[in-house]
Amino acid sequence: MKNTQPLKLNKDFRRLYSRGKSLAGGFVVVYYMRSRRGVSRAGFTVSKSVGKAVVRNRTKRLMKESYRLLEDRLKGHSDMVIVARNRAAGKSFAQISRDLEYVMRTLGLLESAGAERQEKS
Repeated sequence: MKNTQPLKLNKDFRRLYSRGKSLAGGFVVVYYMRSRRGVSRAGFTVSKSVGKAVVRNRTKRLMKESYRLLEDRLKGHSDMVIVARNRAAGKSFAQISRDLEYVMRTLGLLESAGAERQEKS
C-alpha cells in the first residue's frame, strides 16, 4: 500500500466505529471518515468468529491485497476500517475483491473505472 498509511491505534478504530459512515457488503464492512491529514489510512480487522488463526490471516491478506489494487482509484483522503464478516471465511480473492469494490463504490470512495480509462487515452 504505497499511498496509504496503516491505521493502528485503538482510539482511531473506535472513532471510526462510532462516528464514521459504514456500509456492509456480503463479506466486508467498511467504516470511513474523510481525512484532513493529506493521506489515507486503512485498518483491517478479522474477528475470532471468522475462524482459526490460519483462516483469519488468509482473509486479512486477501482484504489487504484487494484494497491495494483499488488504492489508485480512491477519491480524496479517508480513514477507513475494513472488517471481515463471518461469511468471508474460505472465500476466494475474486469474491472478496468484488465485494470490497462494490462497497467502496457505493460509499462514493472510488472514482469510476470509465473515467480513469478516459484520462489515459
